[in-house]
Amino acid sequence: MDINQLTVSGKVMKVTKTGNSNGTKMVLGTLGIYRGKNKETNQPEFDNLPFVAYGSVSEYIQQGIKMLLSGKINVYTRQDGSQYGQRVVQMQVLVAYPIAMPDKPAIKEHPSTGLDMDSLDEAVDQITIKDSDLPF
Repeated sequence: MDINQLTVSGKVMKVTKTGNSNGTKMVLGTLGIYRGKNKETNQPEFDNLPFVAYGSVSEYIQQGIKMLLSGKINVYTRQDGSQYGQRVVQMQVLVAYPIAMPDKPAIKEHPSTGLDMDSLDEAVDQITIKDSDLPF
């Protein structure tokens, strides 16, 4: 069992898709994790966790959807010109599962025929199938 293991869920807030020098797909982003409601304002509060994902895992991460991310903590020092550099703490995502997809707008007309979808639904509801119509 790996002690450096982290599993979190939240909404993917910001995503930047890039690649590194050897052509590996890479995603940098921020996950908004629900903390609770503020006692004074009664507004929801979120903690923002930066993450990075490499390879095929990066293809599953999409901005604006709720996801369950599992991985490990990465800590490194980025040289920013100061004497000690800047310490960066982020999650390296090894597994990504969508929890909820964004709502899609309802289709009003059929894409290939252009017919009104409501009238098509009504026509389908009026079809009745008898046992004699079945081949078995």
